Amino acid sequence: MSVDPPRPSWHRTIRSFVLREGRLTLAQERAFHELWPHFGLDWQSDTPIDFTALFGNVQPVMLEIGFGNGESLATMAEQNPDRNWLGIEVHRPGVGHLLLESGRRGLTNLRVIRHDAVEVLTYGIQPASLAGVQLFFPDPWPKRRHHKRRFLTAERLGLLAQAIQTGGIFHAATDWEHYAQQMLEILAQASDWFENTAGQGQFAPRPASRPLTRFEQRGERLGHPVHDLLFWRR
Repeated sequence: MSVDPPRPSWHRTIRSFVLREGRLTLAQERAFHELWPHFGLDWQSDTPIDFTALFGNVQPVMLEIGFGNGESLATMAEQNPDRNWLGIEVHRPGVGHLLLESGRRGLTNLRVIRHDAVEVLTYGIQPASLAGVQLFFPDPWPKRRHHKRRFLTAERLGLLAQAIQTGGIFHAATDWEHYAQQMLEILAQASDWFENTAGQGQFAPRPASRPLTRFEQRGERLGHPVHDLLFWRR
């Protein structure tokens, strides 16, 4: 199956996020001034990202979409220095927190983009340039009328298939049962692109490489089982 990513009209596109900007702490404000020039990547829609130039090496690149406060992403980057990590998030407090964590840990293999992930995937990621994409605890949009805002759709799966290299991984996790089942169905319909590592119709056990997050711990307290989906790119 060939992958031909859509070229959407952004003013009509249904967004998978709503900007609810909280107040930045003084430390986060300082991080944007002092650390963004080192860890941040300013979005340019007309220039695909050159990962070799961005990171200064040819290590495999992992992309995380919607990293929240960035704690788990910073941990993965610290524990896996043989990989480069690119995080996308639109909420400034979360970005500010990750900038602080990256500076505190002295990370050299992590960069951040503050922009719409769909637009970055469409215009900024070169084909087969990613070793994997992570989507951990995305906004579940629990009300039925808002399900169309959920990030993973058949259309966006085409963008992921274009970006991930053969043998790469798509890893999603959610504590919302309906969203987990919906993602499993969408991925199952794209078997020409992705293969379920746990077997057809199955969820995967949480790999040790994915740190526990605040959201996961909160979901466990509320009795929400967490589902991991791990798919290989064919």
